[in-house]
Amino acid sequence: MNLILRSFGLAAALAVPALCQEAAKPTKQPPVKAGGDAPARPGAPRIPGGKVGLKASGGNTWFPVTVRELGTFYGSGEAIGKFEFTNPQDTPVDWVSLTPSCQCARAEVAIGDRVYRVISKPQKRVVRVVRDAGKPERVENVSKITVGPGETGVVTTRLDMNRIAGGKHATLDIHGTDPIEPHTKLTFRATGAQMFTVSPAEINLNKMTWNETREFTVTVSSRMQKEWDIVSVDKPSDAFDVTWERVQNGEYASYRISGKYGPVNSEVAGGGMLKFRTNMQNAATFDVRVLAFIQGPLDVKPGGFLTMGLIRKGKSLTKSITFTPNDGTDLKVTEFAFEKMTLKPGIVTASQRKEGGNLIVDLAVSDEAPKGLVKGELVVKLNHPLIKEKRIMFNGFVR
Repeated sequence: MNLILRSFGLAAALAVPALCQEAAKPTKQPPVKAGGDAPARPGAPRIPGGKVGLKASGGNTWFPVTVRELGTFYGSGEAIGKFEFTNPQDTPVDWVSLTPSCQCARAEVAIGDRVYRVISKPQKRVVRVVRDAGKPERVENVSKITVGPGETGVVTTRLDMNRIAGGKHATLDIHGTDPIEPHTKLTFRATGAQMFTVSPAEINLNKMTWNETREFTVTVSSRMQKEWDIVSVDKPSDAFDVTWERVQNGEYASYRISGKYGPVNSEVAGGGMLKFRTNMQNAATFDVRVLAFIQGPLDVKPGGFLTMGLIRKGKSLTKSITFTPNDGTDLKVTEFAFEKMTLKPGIVTASQRKEGGNLIVDLAVSDEAPKGLVKGELVVKLNHPLIKEKRIMFNGFVR
């Protein structure tokens, strides 16, 4: 049996399925007493009608506890489980494989002053953590972890609970050379729950013009705490104007959020995420997403790049660009300018004309253009109150 286990090799054994996201950095946790409930995490949220604390069960000759319930997390945090162990044999035992069930689960093994870490990416491996005084932490690859006769230690597991709703669990499989207990599976579970109920969580304002304003309303409640307040909001832009008022919902406080979006004073993507901060535990936050498709003050077709294509030697060619104002502006060109030109001045010219409410700019290459590349940038200066100029890059080839 020992020879079979040793033949696997640690590199082949550390296959970590990519089932969930990698966990965040570890936080310190109080020690766990074998065979019983672990103490509650400092600042752990209280579950209404439930118990605060970490439940423990299972066990074998190495681990008094092999299953831990790590509590409830509200949108963020890291579920940490500690599994104490003792080598029951009077000879050294090698752990030759440590396999977490997913990338969101991490594990660390502490034996005396030796610390080992299971790494899943970018390369699957187990390393020993070396900490020298006054020097940065470094790691060394190892092929096994040796536990001396009667030696004790702790396996610390970590499960990423950020943005998790519902139950989540992971396992750590340990294979070793102990003939009595060659395999141990450590199981750790946690629950993700919502601290706030936001209705609707997403606002869709649909298509808007740049100078338009639209209103929206959101209600938010929480069953975590009867009395709480919204203290501030982080806005993605000045296009948002947001206020809120308290609305009592039975014994629990709720809020009605009233918002306005627009006008948008520049050509930018519409909408954004509003982050509200509260005075609940750990300055808890909730988000409201606002979606909007902004029709800018000006549509330009074919856009910022014009392809002239093949131009026959001795023949002229004209291509048109259409400017459509979306706000009723009587659009006119105040000035044309050419930059980064490959041809001498006068070979390429621009002019303007009107078609209904559209402004048409004609870009012309004269019949005097020599063979070769035609390339440059047309700067169209406008009388629009917001969009002062548009740049049109163009190219073609005279042959």
